[in-house]
Amino acid sequence: MVSGDNQQSLVHSFKISSVGPGNSIGSDSAYHLTGLDLAMKLHYINGIYFFDSEASQTVTLSQIKAATFFLFNEYYVTCGRLRRADSGRPFIKCNDCGARFIEAECNSTVAEWLEMIVDDWSAMKLLVSQKVIGPELQFSPPIYIQVTRFKCKGISIGLSWAHVLGDAFSAAAFMNSLTNILFGAAAATPPPLPAFGSITTTPPPKPPVNTAAKPPLSLRRVDPVGDHWIPTNKYKMESFSFKLNATQLAKLQTQMPHQTPPFESISAALWQSIAKLRRGYEPTTVTLCKLNPIKQQGKIIANTQKISTVKSAASAVSDVDRRDLAALLVANAAEEEGELIEVAVDRDDGVSDFIVYGANLTFVKWDEADLYGDGIVELDFERPKFVYYTLHGVVDGGAVVITPRPADDGVSGRNDGGRFVSVILPENEVAGLKAELMADGMFLEKHKE
Repeated sequence: MVSGDNQQSLVHSFKISSVGPGNSIGSDSAYHLTGLDLAMKLHYINGIYFFDSEASQTVTLSQIKAATFFLFNEYYVTCGRLRRADSGRPFIKCNDCGARFIEAECNSTVAEWLEMIVDDWSAMKLLVSQKVIGPELQFSPPIYIQVTRFKCKGISIGLSWAHVLGDAFSAAAFMNSLTNILFGAAAATPPPLPAFGSITTTPPPKPPVNTAAKPPLSLRRVDPVGDHWIPTNKYKMESFSFKLNATQLAKLQTQMPHQTPPFESISAALWQSIAKLRRGYEPTTVTLCKLNPIKQQGKIIANTQKISTVKSAASAVSDVDRRDLAALLVANAAEEEGELIEVAVDRDDGVSDFIVYGANLTFVKWDEADLYGDGIVELDFERPKFVYYTLHGVVDGGAVVITPRPADDGVSGRNDGGRFVSVILPENEVAGLKAELMADGMFLEKHKE
């Protein structure tokens, strides 16, 4: 494990500037946030894309900045600033204020870095901004981009994306557009404004609120945070990650009912393992976050994830056969709560503060996100060597984020059918979960291939 001081010395020479749209759109428009957007306002998505020297040796910082000017012509909402209406409901003022651009240098090579973090994933925080929105809304950009140049001339591009803008599928599309400009063909022609959702010069009429709707189990109201958008947590949270190649994943699936998909197989195993750490207060209700392809269609940025809850009838999940947990996750037992979340947030016009990730133990299915550019058809497109996604702002219930992983050769950057798993838990549970996973034989020691 690398100590905090040594971590800091690895990444250094930080410089910060601003980038924004190459063409001004003015300042008369506003992007009005939905109830589901505001339910996510205390959460942040962090993504880091690694490119080796062969892919990035001809790319300069000036070229990367120039690419953002073009990209933000399309994604200009992400360059706005948050404001509050007279009612107190937040919205985004589309005013070309831009995003923050951070430059840094690293004393290791990309290969050395990826080897080092196998034992200490906390170092990843040095490659992506940990800034949050507030305490002054009008000066807080919703996204930060950090470019770190490694000793081998490879680079990482770190994205800090305020979840209020959209989910990981929106963030991945944003990054694919950026890397396609840098390494492939130019981005597509910007779509018409309605693709963003509600962009108007006046607020939309307030919809009627169903006061009889039951409260969603996936949502937890928290104490007011004011204009500093990060939840107060009674536990210090820690994260760790591990890889499952296609062979390891197939072995895990043999322990589940026939044809159990990868996400449900991994979730069932970790649900039970975490329950063993929490005897006496085991998580009987879990939240599932998945792609909703119908709602995602035609939108550039949006929070369109399908959020649902699954409840086990057993009070001691640790004693349940994990095959039964997998069957419960696969069955149509999940109760979708998107509309209930909208109602709960809109009940006081979006003024109250809520959290989703960690309200219950939360399993996040991002393995359908196009992190490696597989959806881009240009043959000369350089794919990242490795992509790391996680969440910031998870509270005590914890979260498990499941994303695709690249091919075993580490060169092609294509998904090999395996998965990459990031776990965020209270720090006093992390060592116990690692021990559970090793004792269970699910993963190799040190999680190496």
